[in-house]
Amino acid sequence: MQLPFPSREEAPVADREGQTQILEAADAFPPLKSAVGGVLALWDIAERAKHSKSDAREIARRTGTILSVIADAVLDGSPISPLMHQSIERFTVLLHDIHRLMVSMSLTNRVSRIVHLNRNESALLGMKTKLEDAYRDFLAASALRVEAQQATIASQQAELAVQQAKLAVQQMQLANRQKQLASKLSQILFCSGLTVFLANP
Repeated sequence: MQLPFPSREEAPVADREGQTQILEAADAFPPLKSAVGGVLALWDIAERAKHSKSDAREIARRTGTILSVIADAVLDGSPISPLMHQSIERFTVLLHDIHRLMVSMSLTNRVSRIVHLNRNESALLGMKTKLEDAYRDFLAASALRVEAQQATIASQQAELAVQQAKLAVQQMQLANRQKQLASKLSQILFCSGLTVFLANP
């Protein structure tokens, strides 16, 4: 089942200020810092755009949303899986591709934009589709990490259960040993008392 791209109401903070905050926290993870730089570059283009401004801002918002989801997963202190790392790198490459295309579109004159209107619209739609794919790609990698963490926890719990079972067996053996010692001690005390009694008629 494909997960839909989050709506404006569902999405985390995806504006430029939010990305700047992520940038300040991304020093410990360079791939995330590179992605933040790519998103901020797209916000610059969207703010300066004179044509297709709404499309440019929508694309910038979507990249910001994906980045916020990535940051939440990366900065939570959990180990980053190779699949997550690769998906972040692919997202960063995609940001560069989108940036080049948006710059190219912003530099075209009015006549060229009219002539290539359909092509430009198709390119914008392609960008949005690729961003949705990148979003799902990262979510899938994150889900696999969660599954791996759960499997590790389950394994640790199973190992703990085995250790507890062994400890219970050892405690039972110790209890039996103590009973045997107590029984032998009683026998020794009885024999000692009997010896003393017989020695003193």
